[in-house]
Amino acid sequence: MVINNKRYSTLIWGAIIIALMWEAHIFSIFHSLNGFAYDHAMRLNIKNSTSDQLIVLDGDQQFAERGDETWLPLLKNVLAQDVKQVVFNFLPEKVSGDFYQFAADSGKVVFGQHVQNSDPYSTAKLRPLPLAAKNKKIPLSALSPAFSQSAIYRTQSLNISIDSLSLPTLEYAAAQRASGKSITLKSPDYLINFIGGSARIPKINLAQALSGSLVSELVSGRTVLIGVYGTEPLASYFTPLSTATEQTSDVLFHAFALDTLLSERTIRIVPNWAMLLGIMGITAMTLIFCQYLVFQHSLLVAVIFTISYWLICWLVLQEFFLWIPIVELVLAQWLTFALAWRYRFAQEIHMLDTTLLTISANLQDKAFPVSFYHAEDPWTQLIVMINQTLNLSRIIFLERVPDDHRLKEIKAFNCSINDVEERRRDYERTPYSTVIQENKPLLQERPYLKALPGNDKQYLAPLIFAGEVLGFWAFTVESIAMESPAKFLALTQAYTTQISEILYYRKELQKRQIQEKNALWSLFKFNLVAKPYLILNQSVALLDKRSAQLQQVFNSLNTGGVLYDLFGRVLLVNHYMEDLAQFANLKLYNMTALDFITAVLGCNITDARRILQKTIFDLEMVSIPVSNFKVGRDYVLNIQPLKLQDYQKQLGDSVPVFQIVGILCELEDVTELKAIYRMKGQVFERFSYQLRNDLATMLFALSIFEDANTLAEEKTFALGGVQSKIEETLTNLNSINKQMNIEIESLASGTGGYPVNGQDAIKKAVTSLTEYAALRTISLDLKIPGLLSLVFASSAELYLIFHTVLTEMIDDCFEGAKVLIEIKENDGWVHYCFRNNGIGIAKYRAEHLNDDRVLMPVEGLMMEEINRHITNWEGRIEFSNQVGRGSIITLSLKCFL
Repeated sequence: MVINNKRYSTLIWGAIIIALMWEAHIFSIFHSLNGFAYDHAMRLNIKNSTSDQLIVLDGDQQFAERGDETWLPLLKNVLAQDVKQVVFNFLPEKVSGDFYQFAADSGKVVFGQHVQNSDPYSTAKLRPLPLAAKNKKIPLSALSPAFSQSAIYRTQSLNISIDSLSLPTLEYAAAQRASGKSITLKSPDYLINFIGGSARIPKINLAQALSGSLVSELVSGRTVLIGVYGTEPLASYFTPLSTATEQTSDVLFHAFALDTLLSERTIRIVPNWAMLLGIMGITAMTLIFCQYLVFQHSLLVAVIFTISYWLICWLVLQEFFLWIPIVELVLAQWLTFALAWRYRFAQEIHMLDTTLLTISANLQDKAFPVSFYHAEDPWTQLIVMINQTLNLSRIIFLERVPDDHRLKEIKAFNCSINDVEERRRDYERTPYSTVIQENKPLLQERPYLKALPGNDKQYLAPLIFAGEVLGFWAFTVESIAMESPAKFLALTQAYTTQISEILYYRKELQKRQIQEKNALWSLFKFNLVAKPYLILNQSVALLDKRSAQLQQVFNSLNTGGVLYDLFGRVLLVNHYMEDLAQFANLKLYNMTALDFITAVLGCNITDARRILQKTIFDLEMVSIPVSNFKVGRDYVLNIQPLKLQDYQKQLGDSVPVFQIVGILCELEDVTELKAIYRMKGQVFERFSYQLRNDLATMLFALSIFEDANTLAEEKTFALGGVQSKIEETLTNLNSINKQMNIEIESLASGTGGYPVNGQDAIKKAVTSLTEYAALRTISLDLKIPGLLSLVFASSAELYLIFHTVLTEMIDDCFEGAKVLIEIKENDGWVHYCFRNNGIGIAKYRAEHLNDDRVLMPVEGLMMEEINRHITNWEGRIEFSNQVGRGSIITLSLKCFL
């Protein structure tokens, strides 16, 4: 539940906290903790002062055994000092009746009669009076400490109940006699004031007093407490002044109790109504600042307030003798703090969860489709993936039943499950066991699916990974759709391996997710509730993946790109541009956009600034041809602004400069495009050359008719030659028209044939492989005639074919031998002949290009690709070899014109 889900929830929870703390105060639930705080506050003194109402004459227990020789002179001496009164904490046993009679006649002496039993579960009794004190009218009062609180004596009683009678305690009786009036307190027990410590009570040893060292100024006008240690059952007490090694004596305890009443310094406790107001104020104040401040500031303020409470309580106790129970106040504050921030955290987590779910949904919809591993129907995705590359007629997937050897049908394409002729679903039997043993797609001799009209082939492939049978893949393909059986089987084998692997990992992921969702397992891992940070991690990982993919896309562009901001800083550079910059020795990260344009175009700074002005202010793209940037390559520099579409400023967003986020500079390689146009220029040049020759021949033939001496047979022959040349020229013109209408896109894709200059491609292949051949001291010998016709081929593929064939011949060649490349032209064909002195294995690969029984790996099908391209160009490829002597590969391409 969030703090804002209910109206007045702050008031409701504040009232609950106030009620709880008030009840805790009323029932003294935190009495022990408050006592601990009270004791420490009592020990810390602001200033030391000495009591002006009381002085103590103390001595050892041996003084209690003395008689009139000690006590009667002492009493007379003390009374002679004009004291307010004399208080004995015991009744002397060895004195005579004269002592007690003198004390009674003085009217200033009070004796304390000890209580024999102060156990709360037994009846309290007074010790019997000494014989000398009987029948003497001496003032008597009970002497006993109040009950302890958690083994610490902090209070003293005004009265003690003895045999159903209420007798005043020694301290209370003495205080009333000294003041001459009745002392009224709100409670029968009062807190003893220990402030000032033992130094507050002036003391004189009894031995010094008996020796005549009693100074009149010290005792005059004060109450004199004559105390002998050890006359009580407890010789010492744990009081707020006590430490682990030192306790308060019984004489000093009663002295503090008596001085508290004499000096009217009793410790009062703040009234309940004041505590209620304090709890309410602290709770309200904490609720307010916790909702306005951030957590760090709230925590700091709460700590400061807690320290302030303690200081205030201590100062009030020291100065005004008023004790404010601090535990309830502090606990009210921190309980309110915890509750307020618990709900603030809950609110923020709720908002974070909502935001994360929205982000995840948006990312799922806009950035990424559902992952295969989390898709509800992964088999449909597999079918779509397969149909993009393989032209299959029908597809059926079967999955293994968990913990069984039976199979179940999952998904079908262009057919139904009922089309399966094989009704047995046991993968331990044929045909399943056969394909498992072979672990590759196998052509089925018996129909696995119902036969359809047409000539289609049926295959069954196992889906096995890590030794586990996951299922099977049955499919059919028409024979006419299978360009190469070897390549088809290699591709289906590759698909089988990949599908098996992703199915295996998807199965493992599902097992782990089921385990993680198990309540008992989650309990062991403290993961019963979904953690928001897990969703956050997934979103961040998705964003990182998206960013990495975008960077990868940027790196995979065929253009070199560098993105600048308007302050001259490089934001992004792709790999292609890094390679170009390294080649041109450009320090991209040390260059602004102006420096980059100047360096690439070779122009002056003024022209470069005009280009940037047009880009930034006019928001237009500029394309400029680049010359002399890289040897043998042609480029176009595209400079375009990255504009913001429908920009809406959000809180905290920085305002973009000139409404653009950067300047993208792209170097686009147009070498191939120019090569295509040069190729058409070569075609036109060849046609012009042929046309000139034909027209020259016709002019020569026509000159024969002007000669009057020319015979009729010669004129007939010349006329036939002119007619033949005209027909040949028209044929060439139609051929030219056909070639000139071929689209540039088909030439760039490498699928079509066009008249090209094969010399350029073979020279480029030889140059690129010279260093590779030199590693084995193999030399490449290229022989080219002076004049060669153009051949029908693809400009994009011819170099790759020459490169592949030449690499094959180098690999097949003996170390230190020679590879000879010879080009000949005859009968409308150009022959490219490759010879080597080597092992002679090239023919073996060629003999199996169309062998359905041989399953070649995908990377080993390059020679088949060469054969297919040459066939498309209506050319020929011939292989011959002699094991141990070498190989010969001849590529023959048709001439143009």
